[in-house]
Amino acid sequence: MSFILELKWRGLLKNATNEDKINIFEQKRGTAYIGFDPSADSLHLGNYVMILVLRYLKKFNHKAIAVIGGATGQVGDPSGKKTERTMLDVHNAKNNAAAIKKQLIKYADVEVFNNIEIYGKMSVLEFLRNVGKLINVNYLLEKDIIKSRIDFGISYTEFSYNLMQGYDFAWLYANKSVSMQIGGSDQWGNITTGIEMIRKLYGDQNNACGLTISLLTKTDGTKFGKTEGGAIYLDKNRTTPFAMYQFLLNQTDADVGKMLKFLTMLSEKQIKDVMDEHIHEPSKRIAQMKLTQIIVTDIHGEVEYQRCLKISNTLFKGNVENLSLDEIKDALSSLPSFKATESAYNIVDLLVSCKACPSKSEARKLVEANAIYVNNQLIKSIDTIIKKSDALHRNFTYIKKGKKNYFLVQW
Repeated sequence: MSFILELKWRGLLKNATNEDKINIFEQKRGTAYIGFDPSADSLHLGNYVMILVLRYLKKFNHKAIAVIGGATGQVGDPSGKKTERTMLDVHNAKNNAAAIKKQLIKYADVEVFNNIEIYGKMSVLEFLRNVGKLINVNYLLEKDIIKSRIDFGISYTEFSYNLMQGYDFAWLYANKSVSMQIGGSDQWGNITTGIEMIRKLYGDQNNACGLTISLLTKTDGTKFGKTEGGAIYLDKNRTTPFAMYQFLLNQTDADVGKMLKFLTMLSEKQIKDVMDEHIHEPSKRIAQMKLTQIIVTDIHGEVEYQRCLKISNTLFKGNVENLSLDEIKDALSSLPSFKATESAYNIVDLLVSCKACPSKSEARKLVEANAIYVNNQLIKSIDTIIKKSDALHRNFTYIKKGKKNYFLVQW
């Protein structure tokens, strides 16, 4: 088994450049890098795939470097965008880069380099002479990342992003012996620009190569790691461990096999065994449980995973009152919520206010059908009054509609 074969059987490898140079990379135990955009102060589950790719590099005795776009992040990558990105200011770029660096060291244990070290003291004149001269404008206009934006409009700032990321590779090739760049499938144009710059600078006999990793998408075509509330972040202050736990546990049977390949380091046989067991008794959701256990434990630790398991089991049994206030906050924080301004509400009015029901008539029907529970108590009458004094810790009331739909009232 090799690094490339590992990526292939997992379905991670999307595109690759010169095969001979990739073989040389494998034989010589080369150095590769992956870039991370500091657009937020935390990485998210979508980035987790790339964190594992960094680990695979190390597993097969290659050197891995994570590059944070402290400079390019302030310019904005036009890839996959139809409109100009909101520019990241210097202060936020610096803070975000520092936070992401800690995560990359923690989860991938690799050298981290910030490309602000390349561009921070470079003058405009130096950039135009040393970087701009390497690439013809016609070459850039043929790039899909730029061509797709011409009709919508693209500023010179974002137009120059391709040059900057390309030069990252050329600089790292010369100064850190990096011979491979790895990126998401939308980064192909940026990677090949870097290889072209290296060719211009060092000739055809260079050993630079690149490959892209397939984006992890669900069967409905949406990107993995996104919810209606936004990304699932690795920082527990942005996304609680229990919210991550729930997100992973709720993945569909159609998606979970692929996710075990993309998001865990389980072997091919281990994944087959898990999926065989899962298919035999799908109601037990064995594959989802394994996926959730591995990722939550890796990111937040065994203690936090066991805490999530306790909260989940307690919620399933309907004994939320047995949880501590902090556990209740974690368990219910991801639910659709309504801030109550009164000390008491009629159940019908409350169901409409918290958007559990679109109308009072619908709310009445559900109550009369015995489909509404409040704090695990069946509501039998449309005249029931829900009071703040009956709330859990005088703080929370949770409503269950049917079997799976939960809503939170914060008093």
